[in-house]
Amino acid sequence: MRMIWKIAKKELQLLFFSPVAWFLLVVFTIQAGMLFVGRYHDYMKTNEFGNGIQFMVSFSLFVRALWGQVSMYLYFYIPLLTMGLVSKELSSGSIKLLYSSPVSNTQIILGKFCAMMGFALVMCLMLSVYVVVALCTVQDFELAVVLTGLLGLFLLTCTYAAVGIFVSSLTSYQFVAAVGTFIVLMFLSLIGGWWQEYDFVRDVTYWLCINGRVNTFIMGMICSEDVLYFPLVTALFLALTIIRLNAVRQKVKFSVTLGKNLVVILLACLLGYFSSRPKLMGYCDVSSTQWNTLTTESQRIVDELDGGLTITAYVNVLNPSYYNYAFPRFIQRNRKVFERYERFKPETKLKAVYYYDTITQVDGGCRLFEENEGKTLWQLARKVCEDYDLDSTMLKRPEEIREIVDLEGERTFVWQIVRENGEKTWLRTFDDPMDIFPHESEISAALKRISSALPKIGFVEGYGMRSIDDFSPRGYSRFTRIKYARLGVINQGFDVEAVDLNQGIPDDINILTIAEMREPFSETELLTLKNYVERGGNLFILAEPRRREVMNPLLSELFGVELTPGVLVQYRVPEQRPEDLYCLIAEEAQALSYIYPSLPYVYLPTTTGVEVVADKGFSIIPILKTDTLVQNLEKKEDRSYRVWNELESMNYEDEALVYNPVVGEVAKEYNPAIALARNVGGKEQRIVIFGDADCISNGDAQRCGGTTLILATYHYLSNNEMPVDTRRSATTDTVVYINDASFKVLRIGLMFVYPLLFLGIGLFFWLRRRGR
Repeated sequence: MRMIWKIAKKELQLLFFSPVAWFLLVVFTIQAGMLFVGRYHDYMKTNEFGNGIQFMVSFSLFVRALWGQVSMYLYFYIPLLTMGLVSKELSSGSIKLLYSSPVSNTQIILGKFCAMMGFALVMCLMLSVYVVVALCTVQDFELAVVLTGLLGLFLLTCTYAAVGIFVSSLTSYQFVAAVGTFIVLMFLSLIGGWWQEYDFVRDVTYWLCINGRVNTFIMGMICSEDVLYFPLVTALFLALTIIRLNAVRQKVKFSVTLGKNLVVILLACLLGYFSSRPKLMGYCDVSSTQWNTLTTESQRIVDELDGGLTITAYVNVLNPSYYNYAFPRFIQRNRKVFERYERFKPETKLKAVYYYDTITQVDGGCRLFEENEGKTLWQLARKVCEDYDLDSTMLKRPEEIREIVDLEGERTFVWQIVRENGEKTWLRTFDDPMDIFPHESEISAALKRISSALPKIGFVEGYGMRSIDDFSPRGYSRFTRIKYARLGVINQGFDVEAVDLNQGIPDDINILTIAEMREPFSETELLTLKNYVERGGNLFILAEPRRREVMNPLLSELFGVELTPGVLVQYRVPEQRPEDLYCLIAEEAQALSYIYPSLPYVYLPTTTGVEVVADKGFSIIPILKTDTLVQNLEKKEDRSYRVWNELESMNYEDEALVYNPVVGEVAKEYNPAIALARNVGGKEQRIVIFGDADCISNGDAQRCGGTTLILATYHYLSNNEMPVDTRRSATTDTVVYINDASFKVLRIGLMFVYPLLFLGIGLFFWLRRRGR
């Protein structure tokens, strides 16, 4: 150990007497300072001209910016520092002096590596200055996350150094050593995508890949796999270096040296393979909001899944988007999708089955066959195999895949989740331009589907009411029937069923939806509905101003409410139609569902108000209220914009509508949507009534905020069971204490004084060395 320390001390002296090391440190501080100061400039401007509120400052400043950029800088810096550690000894002949001294090759290499560890420590201490600045200026700074990222950078630097030392031992030319180090590091970055078609080899090469390893630390997660990766790879290259020097020093046979190298590599790969097994992995999420971990509700769902769990991806190679699921690259991508779930259920088995078969219309089937007219399915599949270098013998034929699983009604890529007890469900990808793969909400909803009974929504059919099978603009199919809509209720944990009141309401219906009655119910249907209400069933009723005469008798008799006469109108901006209302979420409604507060407003194309006319034992909670006080941005003041129920002609194309109280028009704050609640049989019955049925229709839901409104309302009506609550507490590092004067001091200090400090120290050591 004493000899290792002497060698390390000598190497550090040589390193810090070298102008290259100081030049890199100066450039390093300038690059990091530019990025850091640039971010603080944005914070200063926000404080000066905005509200001063930021979002996740620690994450934005370090996780997303500084640490990520620094990890890329190290890729270029470290090879320049390590290129001469051993190669200069070989080129100058001083290695012979070392061989003749009572120093082992192990001591030589460990001493040089310890010197590089010291240099890595210096670089981390330099970076810690930025951490201290942020700690002093950021409210509730995520110190643990940032220090974990700094630890990752230190381990990454040490690993790069070990690689550089190994390559430096292979040649006497420093330039070749630098280039060789770049090549080996590139090899370690790319190896994760090689030989992926072989299961064991795929796991080993994926583990060997260094690309992205430090990102786990940067995100504030300490994972045993990554913690072990850096020491194992470092030890691997140091061992290879020692074997190399022993072979030269003792003139060992090539076959013996090769055998030793293979044993060391195999041992490292085996240890790495076992360290990457989900059952053997440990985790520590140091972030304040646990953003690397499943939410509490998702963890509870996973805990309910006793026994084994198998998730099988079925991939049709004829899918026009096959590149998203191409073998073998998709195998590791598939693991990433369920990575957080494997942490809490490590016995989960992930499989992928590739097949070819006919494809659905929505998957582009017509286009595919039109472009390849006359070709059989097998010929098309063979062409895909040739394009993607895929072994065609691994494909399941149409008759084979149909014997294995019934994919009827699903798209050409889908997951099937199967429990050990036989319970199964589907998990899908979505038409989302940002990310087609499911998120935690959809995965947890699918897992809950096979662990417990989910809420079932019944839609009353008939009488021209809105239908879940209607794909026209007025229909409700998009959020109920379309399987590839991420926020569709079937993908958020609900079952959907059409209900005929003449046949009765099934007992498993938890929420009954009635959308725009056009005719009164028959006596039989009305009796069925009354029995459902009396037993405490939850309802979602959507009306339209034109259906007031039909719906009011029912609403008044059962719930003591009525739709207000006329159409609610408001003059807000010149280009807006007066019957288009922008309504706010009432403060009382924000406690009904965690989703309601996420809606800044709801747009209602044509609506009426809902008012209480009799006491039926329900407590009344407003959900939407008309926005009668609108901010005038030019004058920075609130102006009154009255809303009234227009009872006269709606022909506003020829002349503006006029508020006329003489005919019964009333200007006030209306509630276009309300909730009613009462206790029935020991549980709370919940009713929601909307004065507009278009806001959640196929044609208007997208622009009305209706998709979120649907989920919020059904979340309330399902007794807050679904969708799964995957929210996380927001971080509180939202304020940066920086103004113009302090920013100027910060900029001068980090952009000029700090680099000049290292430049001055470097010049001092260089001049001192020249003087000697």
